[in-house]
Amino acid sequence: MSKKYFGTDGIRGEFGSEPLTENFFLILGAAIAKSLLKSNNDSRKKIVFGCDTRESSNKIIDLISVGLSSENCIIHNAGIISTPAIAFYTRKNNYDLGIVVSASHNLYQDNGIKIFNKNGYKISLEDENYIENYIEKLVNENYICNNNCNLVDISKDIKKEYIDSCLKTVSLNKNTNNNIRLTLDLANGANYEVGKEVFIKAGYQVNCYNDKPNGKNINEKCGSTYLKNLPDQISKDHSMYGISMDGDGDRIIIIDENNNFLDGDDILYTIIRGKIINQEKISGIVGTTMTNCALENYLKTVGIKFIRTDVGDKYVLNELKKNDYELGGETSGHILMLNHATSGDSIIAALQFLFYSDILIKNNINSLLEKYPQKITNIFFKQNLPENIINIAIKEASDKFSYNELRLIIRKSGTENCIRIMLEAKDKKIVEEMSKKIKDYIEDKLKNLL
Repeated sequence: MSKKYFGTDGIRGEFGSEPLTENFFLILGAAIAKSLLKSNNDSRKKIVFGCDTRESSNKIIDLISVGLSSENCIIHNAGIISTPAIAFYTRKNNYDLGIVVSASHNLYQDNGIKIFNKNGYKISLEDENYIENYIEKLVNENYICNNNCNLVDISKDIKKEYIDSCLKTVSLNKNTNNNIRLTLDLANGANYEVGKEVFIKAGYQVNCYNDKPNGKNINEKCGSTYLKNLPDQISKDHSMYGISMDGDGDRIIIIDENNNFLDGDDILYTIIRGKIINQEKISGIVGTTMTNCALENYLKTVGIKFIRTDVGDKYVLNELKKNDYELGGETSGHILMLNHATSGDSIIAALQFLFYSDILIKNNINSLLEKYPQKITNIFFKQNLPENIINIAIKEASDKFSYNELRLIIRKSGTENCIRIMLEAKDKKIVEEMSKKIKDYIEDKLKNLL
């Protein structure tokens, strides 16, 4: 069933515009309370909030908190902190829910939420449906929130505990090369302070960029979806790696000193090869429909099982748990390592990459994955474009351009108003030519169908 509010990664959209008005967030808080926090006993449910650096985040926390208070909850506020930090803290400190106010890699005008259950995992599809049903019920009843809420600040506690947990994921004394220089792009986002502190404490020499958020510059020409400036910064700093995070700190892209761009597939490949050398057991790997075939083929050669899911780290997580695997991820840079964290975590993923790439270097092994040429093309559209028109255009383009020599995925984004075209083939020229043809076809089809 298609959802009205939840996408592939929580709720996301332009704050203040329909449907994400101030009243919506009041009702959302009440819907969460009445669906996921209703209790038959006298114990009060505990919720912890965190947010990124958008100017609307604190307002949204206040609004949701008023709605949550309809069930007399205890509400703590961790302030500006990453999404994975909230997942970690929710589980460690026995909260009933963790709620992150963020729109991830989107620009500041957008905002939304991600919700974690008491075990630190994103809530299930069933829970999302449960919340949506309550939202509709409350809207139809013209529900009005007139509750009082008390937010308790716990920002100092969570930062210390989270930093310590990140550092525990690697053996600092044994494998950290203290001569390695790193360039960090912190996206003017949730990791603007914590990110620098972790890597310095881990023993690296660090230069930071985009670590001065002002409420409006999160992800603006920076972060993991905008890498244009990072190569020059790496060269200027004489760094071995540049590590670029997104606004809420749950994914990364890495660029090395030779200007090789390492996405989620490359990062997984390095970690996997390092684990094999380290004689660590790997039961299986989970990727998505976007994962490059080169990674899948490599895993076949070393006898490691590989499973593809739909795009979205929650789908990767579901398959990991279902198959009792620990490691998986998305090409976009979400890396899931369930032996270390319950969600994608840019800091932990970077520490693990550095740990295992150092092992490969010491064993004179090339850590670069020779990938099939692949291109992702985005077609942006207006928010009010009818869903049926989008679906028809995607279906007809998929049918028309499905050739044996191509691997083609066309889908509507669950986080932005765009259609994503992923094309992969052995010949780069074919990828470039066909990507343009498919893009032009879909754009013409959208115009003609309206």
